[in-house]
Amino acid sequence: MKYINTNKLEEIKIKDDNYYVVLDFDKTITSKNSIDSWGAIIDFDIYGEDCKKEIEDLNAKYEPIEIDYTIEEKLKEQHMVEWYQKSMDLLERYNLTYSNLQKALEKDKLEFRKGAKEFLRKLKEKEILVIILSAGIGNVIEEFLKREECYFTNIHIISNFIEFKEDKMQKFTGTIIHSMNKRIEGSLPKELQNRINQKQYAILCGDIIEDTKMITKNKDKTITIGFLNKKIKENLQVYNQNYDIILTEEEATFYEVEKIIKEREGEI
Repeated sequence: MKYINTNKLEEIKIKDDNYYVVLDFDKTITSKNSIDSWGAIIDFDIYGEDCKKEIEDLNAKYEPIEIDYTIEEKLKEQHMVEWYQKSMDLLERYNLTYSNLQKALEKDKLEFRKGAKEFLRKLKEKEILVIILSAGIGNVIEEFLKREECYFTNIHIISNFIEFKEDKMQKFTGTIIHSMNKRIEGSLPKELQNRINQKQYAILCGDIIEDTKMITKNKDKTITIGFLNKKIKENLQVYNQNYDIILTEEEATFYEVEKIIKEREGEI
């Protein structure tokens, strides 16, 4: 664990009723070795090797761009839009169905990061507002949490949702959410925005630099916690510049997130 912005952290005093939590999903709630929600949606036994190769080719091209912080931001965002649009087009072309989505998830492709399930349950016990803001597939996130008995009433998912009609995929709803444009500001229903406006502090957890931008207002009252999953030596400096706390290797668990919250007040 590496604490960067200690002065800011010392000013923040957490109580059960004065904060909310914003979480990325892929590689944050899920482990660094888990497949992501885009990959989990497809069962290659159903859709075949051609589909698998197309997805692998897209990921091989765009994933290195996503975690390359030497690329100019505007150019990087163009690449992200291309990646997401091509991925969406692919799902439509292979005639995704909701029943096949459910079959794919039965193969346990997704796995929680250590401590994540317990963390979500404790937040529910305290009725602390949780927003999962993801550039993944909202239907997958929702279905996974339901299967794990963790889709609680205090959790709200903002993501890319697919509309299905009579089992068949119709379209993605709303604006495409990708890794470069994830923001709670402007993404939340009015009632939910009003609720977070009443909170004094926020806890934000993500795994890439862009996740720190999920909250853009009141940054001095937001504790940002980064899970640095890949290229630790190469990326540590830029994570130092963006996150308040960085978790790597064995410490990259939600047990450590709980400890951080406890340090700011009492037990979560």
